[in-house]
Amino acid sequence: MEKSIIAEQIAALSPDQALTAKDCGFQYARNQLAVFENGRDYAAMLGTDPTFDQWEAGRLQWVSGYVEANPANTGNAADKAWNRFAGLLDEYFGLSKPKAVSVAAEKKRAEREAKQKELLAKHGDLTPTMIRAQMEAAYQTLAKNPTNKEAAKQVKELDKVLKVKQSAENKEHGEELKALRGAVKAEAGKCTDLDILQQVLDILVDAIPEADL
Repeated sequence: MEKSIIAEQIAALSPDQALTAKDCGFQYARNQLAVFENGRDYAAMLGTDPTFDQWEAGRLQWVSGYVEANPANTGNAADKAWNRFAGLLDEYFGLSKPKAVSVAAEKKRAEREAKQKELLAKHGDLTPTMIRAQMEAAYQTLAKNPTNKEAAKQVKELDKVLKVKQSAENKEHGEELKALRGAVKAEAGKCTDLDILQQVLDILVDAIPEADL
């Protein structure tokens, strides 16, 4: 009877070598799990929507801790280590470096948010359906009297409120989706049971329309 390829490969090692190779695989898996858990803790600390300043402050503290634990390493080595860690944050938790924001842009953003809060305070109790109904009524008023400034102002204001509400709803949905996808991906990465992974895959495939695949 011919030996299998795996059997031949194992037979090529001495018992001590085989034990060492297996132990290395075991230790590597344990280290990978520790790295993942470290990334999970960091992601939980940073939150789902960090600012550029928060990202950079966290990076500096992480590098400081890395250098403290590895004093013999150069600064370049610490930066490379951070880049690998940042890649893990992106792959498993959907966190990536935010874009830097200028002072002028930040000021405009603050002004825009202030105006949005004023509109929501005024129309916050209205649902999107109610807003559309009021906009339709205002449009009808404008159709009868195009010079009606009050109706024109109302349409413009309600349109902004509707966009703000829809944006907030989309953002909330996106954040929940992002968090759940990250959690599923993380747990799948730790699972070694082929049957469970196949069941999860079958469920997802059946739940996703063909057009979305």
